[in-house]
Amino acid sequence: MKGMLLLMSTLVWFVAAEVFLGDVDEPIPMLNVSAVAGFKAQIPCDIDPASRSEVVSMVFWYKDERDGEPIYSLDARGKSIAQAKLWSDSYVFDERATMRTNVDPAKLEIDPLEATDAGVYRCRVDYKNSPTRNQKVNLTVIVPPNKPVIYTGPGKNLAKVLQPFNEGSELSLSCEVIGGSPPPKVTWHFEEETDDTYTLEHGDTTINHLDITNVTRKFLRARLICRASNTHLVAPLTSEIILDINLKPLVVNITNKETHLSALKTYEVECASSGSRPEAVITWWKGNHQVKHMARNFADSPNITRSVLSYVPTMEDDGKYLICRAENPVVPNSALEDKWRLLVHYAPIVTIKLGLSLKANDINEGDDVYFECDVQANPKAYKLAWYKDGKELHQNSTARIFLPSGQSLVLRSVTRNSAGEYSCMAVNVEGKSTSRPVTLDIMYAPVCKDGSSTQVVGALKHETISLVCGVQSKPPPITFHWTFNNSGELMNVPANRFTQVKPLSLITSHWHGSRLNYTPANDMDYGTVACWAKNRIGVQKTPCLFQIIVAGKPYPLQNCTALQSTGPYAYRMGHEDFKATESRDADWLIVRCSEGFDGGLPITNYELEVYSEENVYHFNTFYLNHTERSSSSGPVFEVPGLETGRKYRLHLYAVNAKGRSDPVVLEPVTLKAVAMYTTDRGTSDGSMDYSLLVACFAGGITAVCILIVGITLTLYRRNHPMQSMKTHTEVVRYGNKDDRVVIAPLNKETSDEIKGETINDMADDDPDVIPSKMDKRPDIFEPNYETSKSDRTKDFGHLEELDYPTPSSVLHTKDSWIYPNGYVKKVEKSLSPLRPSTLPVHRSHDIYTRSSRVQESCI
Repeated sequence: MKGMLLLMSTLVWFVAAEVFLGDVDEPIPMLNVSAVAGFKAQIPCDIDPASRSEVVSMVFWYKDERDGEPIYSLDARGKSIAQAKLWSDSYVFDERATMRTNVDPAKLEIDPLEATDAGVYRCRVDYKNSPTRNQKVNLTVIVPPNKPVIYTGPGKNLAKVLQPFNEGSELSLSCEVIGGSPPPKVTWHFEEETDDTYTLEHGDTTINHLDITNVTRKFLRARLICRASNTHLVAPLTSEIILDINLKPLVVNITNKETHLSALKTYEVECASSGSRPEAVITWWKGNHQVKHMARNFADSPNITRSVLSYVPTMEDDGKYLICRAENPVVPNSALEDKWRLLVHYAPIVTIKLGLSLKANDINEGDDVYFECDVQANPKAYKLAWYKDGKELHQNSTARIFLPSGQSLVLRSVTRNSAGEYSCMAVNVEGKSTSRPVTLDIMYAPVCKDGSSTQVVGALKHETISLVCGVQSKPPPITFHWTFNNSGELMNVPANRFTQVKPLSLITSHWHGSRLNYTPANDMDYGTVACWAKNRIGVQKTPCLFQIIVAGKPYPLQNCTALQSTGPYAYRMGHEDFKATESRDADWLIVRCSEGFDGGLPITNYELEVYSEENVYHFNTFYLNHTERSSSSGPVFEVPGLETGRKYRLHLYAVNAKGRSDPVVLEPVTLKAVAMYTTDRGTSDGSMDYSLLVACFAGGITAVCILIVGITLTLYRRNHPMQSMKTHTEVVRYGNKDDRVVIAPLNKETSDEIKGETINDMADDDPDVIPSKMDKRPDIFEPNYETSKSDRTKDFGHLEELDYPTPSSVLHTKDSWIYPNGYVKKVEKSLSPLRPSTLPVHRSHDIYTRSSRVQESCI
């Protein structure tokens, strides 16, 4: 600044010199000098004389020809110029002005310069001998403006604390400058861009408005400078702001997209976003619903954000979009999304339904039934299978099972056996699923229970037996009908003579029955009793038949075998194969038999007699109560105390109230050494071969003997009538179930009692044989349904109070819920008087003429 003023002063001096060299009559030249208020101003005045011998006497400064009075003077009269006396008008400059003569040209220095100092100044120089010299200077005072002030928005908010601007928003800034003479130039500067669209408002205010319609990323931390200047003599005045921008996210991306997902598996899905300032907020969406509480967010850097979603897809998510959304919460409309269309694989969802035209509770035998299997799977199921009661079904035209398509099942002409639970199963790469079963109920007319239609029942005269006609039907039967046929006539049984038996609903609801109490009084009361049932489907086609015959002694036991074993309770432990273990164990003989016909009376017990073959003497007798059988097919005896190597003969009997059956003879029976029953105790090959040879030879001889004995017995029975069995001289006393059997000698009183009963039984004209004579039947069928006064009829008051007869008075059946002993029925296709096919009857074990029995059909 000072250098510039010095340059201007020098310029003024040269101009003044030219003036002095010219004509004195010419007008005084004008020199223009500019200075800035508040700074130092120098007004030049050339005081150098024209010759070296001349000296300056006085210098006067005038302003605007103010009354002809100087405002500043220099008096060098009689002194050197350096010692000149200085004077300043106190009303104009006071002490602000100083005449400097040590510079060339001399200058009037004003410091500081004020705006009122502007004007035309005249410098008059008086010399000692030369004429006076006048010089004029036009001093222009430049007043600098005030510092620029920046405002934001239309409300002119000061930008001292500038709030962040949002990316994409509008930015409005104003730079105002007050004062300045001449008025300043106000401009905006950003990088290399300049905006000089300023205006002068209100006389002394200069304003430049800066409007940015779209704030972009380039304005982040940008320096916007407002500059005001009205002269080049001083540096411009400036104000600036640094912009803070809230930025939108630039990128959002799901980084680990899978080709497909498996339902109900957990996946870690990652999403990353960058470019947001401040950091973006990442949210997850499935369709229009936000997925919460399963995402974890991480900030890797100031503008990079990651989010990890623990996602478990379901089958309903297939085809939906999983969306990762990144958003700067302070910037409106800043959200960016990355969408992932989900392909979810899942195991089949299988449902089965009955055909639309079918009613589940109105399907009869002979109808056609079809099922539809609805499968929802991704990917598509490659296998579909049908099941009935857990067993797979296949195309079978013989069984009338058809699979016309993979998702249909057709059953032609269904029967009651078609009833059950049907389901379908589908398989794809994700797994297999089975539908909930659909129960198919088939309505059918009554049939005998388990398909059996004829049973043989043995009964004594004046003995009341209960015949239970058991049928299966759906729906339950409405009525029952009973008839009696003795080959002479067919009679209907009055409805008041039989009652309906209620089924046990907890076990089965398909079994229904009717009970008839029957008492044969004479020979004409033995014959066939038939039972029919009827429901809304129809009448039973084949009746349930009961052949009533005269009771007798049981038939011999069948299929008796003897096996050697070790351990007294081997067979009770459930072992089917009885094998010796150690030589120190006791040897036992296990004898098994199957039951024969019970003679129409319940088996009371079984007997086993052991005879020594060498001395032909009675060795021992074993008794087995009928209720203590270990299997349902027949008795199992344990025979201890036999000597190894000795031959024995075994006689086996079945006993009912009429007596013992013919014996079944097992001979010869020999207990071998334990070593002979084992195969891994060091026997040599030679001994093994020898034992095998002996066994084969003994087996052959035994087979021939059995064949001869069998032929002999058959011929003997054909040529001789059957004789009653001799009474044993020993009687059995039974204790508790766990006690051993006690054999006591028969005393006189016991002998007489048994003898009397035996004589009475034998006096019944041999009831083992059906009599040939038939008495004429009465017109009305009433075979002693009322309680008989005879001693041979038992009181049935207790029996009639029960819905079911007690186990001691009911025929054995396979239904353990009715009969606890478990019975396997032997069904015969034809009925023979010599060997009737019937069921053993439970009767009480006191006097056989007072027993009460129940015969159940279809068992």
